Amino acid sequence: MKDRISRVLDLAARTGFECEVYGESIERFQVEVYRGKVETIDRSSDEGMGIRLVTGGRMGYAFTNGTDMESIEFAFEEAKNNAICSTLEDIDVLADDPGDPIPDGPVSFFLDKGNSADKTEKVIEMEQAAMDFDGTIVNTEGAGYSEVSGEVFIASTRGFERSEKRGLCSCSMSAVAKKGSEIRSGWHYCQSPDVRLLDFNATGVESAKRAFSLLDSRPMPTGRYPVIFDGSAFVDIIYFLEQALSGEMVVKGTTVLAGKLGRKIAADILTLTDDPILEGGCFNARFDDEGVARNTYRLIEGGVLSGFLHNSWTARKSGHPNSANAVRGSYKDLPSPGASNLFVQPGDRTLDEMLADTDRGIYIQSVMGMHTADPISGDFSVGIAGLGIEGGKRSGAVSEMTISGNILDLLGGVVEVGREIVFIGTYGAPPVLIEGLSVSGT
Repeated sequence: MKDRISRVLDLAARTGFECEVYGESIERFQVEVYRGKVETIDRSSDEGMGIRLVTGGRMGYAFTNGTDMESIEFAFEEAKNNAICSTLEDIDVLADDPGDPIPDGPVSFFLDKGNSADKTEKVIEMEQAAMDFDGTIVNTEGAGYSEVSGEVFIASTRGFERSEKRGLCSCSMSAVAKKGSEIRSGWHYCQSPDVRLLDFNATGVESAKRAFSLLDSRPMPTGRYPVIFDGSAFVDIIYFLEQALSGEMVVKGTTVLAGKLGRKIAADILTLTDDPILEGGCFNARFDDEGVARNTYRLIEGGVLSGFLHNSWTARKSGHPNSANAVRGSYKDLPSPGASNLFVQPGDRTLDEMLADTDRGIYIQSVMGMHTADPISGDFSVGIAGLGIEGGKRSGAVSEMTISGNILDLLGGVVEVGREIVFIGTYGAPPVLIEGLSVSGT
């Protein structure tokens, strides 16, 4: 791959174009099980490169999954023609090399690729652990394991060349509980850069616990309640925050956070960090997908908005520093601003301790529909499910309810963050207590 990338840069130099090449070589493995039988087992690989060319302030892009030079040269010509024909001018999209050292940090992973049979057996056992939890668990919606690993390569005519191996794995389980005519499902997920750290059994049991706990659920009366988000539910809020913090949204003026840099937007106790070298992080990367060195980055610190997620283009357009947050879905995609391991800094107390101090409220275990929230106004109205809180203890299950409000009011209403942090994909959160949210029920 490095050889071919060097040849693309030579082509660019000969034709007078600035050039960036992003290449990747990826392997994937996936197992899906239903009722003790393997439904899917798939191993695949993909390799390709994306080429960005710039001339006279105009940019062209093309990609290829061909590994031969003929395919690569064809993609180069396509990118060149796209740049020449572009009607957009004054677009300096390529990253400069600021000369910052690539940070030391954990990027290692262990997937034990040769042991497919053992992983498959663990998925079967995970599903069975859920089925064995209680007689009310009557079915599953499937159990699964997936892993992805590979190497990325980035080089540019602006003078830098990077490569790095990355990888992660995960298991998930959805159990179904039934009592009379009522049916509830519970989902749980576990991820790690090291397959030896995945707890398949606990994932199965937890999915069953969640399904069981939602039986006999009912809506609570409409009102304003203290709310404790489970970490796995608050990650939906962080998903929305990532959108609102995108430098692309800042440039377009389509985020509720535009113009608020350096201002108070959340409670003092809230700090939001993007850490690309997090111990145990699944999305660690010592440089971003434009090749710029990354470091731990605070976006909200002590309630104050301290930064946005920028790539090279959004940083230049907004006049902000480049935070090295360019990400790509694959070599087929142009980079856009995004996070690595984005999480709320945990506090000191456990979830049980937080519950014990809440006389009456709601413990939210899942949020439905956060993708419908409006990033321009910050308004949201989403479905929730979880448990009631009475006298400092979990009480009956609640469902068919919605919470509504504005993201800035929600962030300003945070009164405590718990200790136990949960990551789902890029996002991580501990339990979070909000002093009051409007809840629609009966």
